[in-house]
Amino acid sequence: MAKRRISNKAIVIMKIISALGLIFSICLYLFMNFGSFKNDLGFGPEGVTYRLVFPILLMLGFSFVVYYVGNMIIRVETKQIWKADNMFILYQIVFNGLLLVTIWRWFLLNLSNAMIPSMIMILSGILNLCTPKIVDNNNQDF
Repeated sequence: MAKRRISNKAIVIMKIISALGLIFSICLYLFMNFGSFKNDLGFGPEGVTYRLVFPILLMLGFSFVVYYVGNMIIRVETKQIWKADNMFILYQIVFNGLLLVTIWRWFLLNLSNAMIPSMIMILSGILNLCTPKIVDNNNQDF
């Protein structure tokens, strides 16, 4: 069996950096397009409430990503790195959902400010896909 050159701690750090990139891009997307979010929430002149789904999905996804980063940091601090990857598949689903919804929203409303946050999301997604899976090194039970 080939030995890996990258440690579990480095993998967790790479995943935390990519998740923080996702958080940064969501915040950037929100604050660069704040007027459209006010319209979505019904505070704008149109008062349309059917577009309320996008801000709710964005905030739920943001909350999950913050929880995911917190879980990974806690696992690193408690020396349980092999447990840090237990929500990785759910994180991938949430990440891809956020990316698709953001890009769909960008094309739907023709937001010119959405290019930079979408590119940051794509780059953090590529970094996340390039990181290998964390290997269980807990050999205390054997």
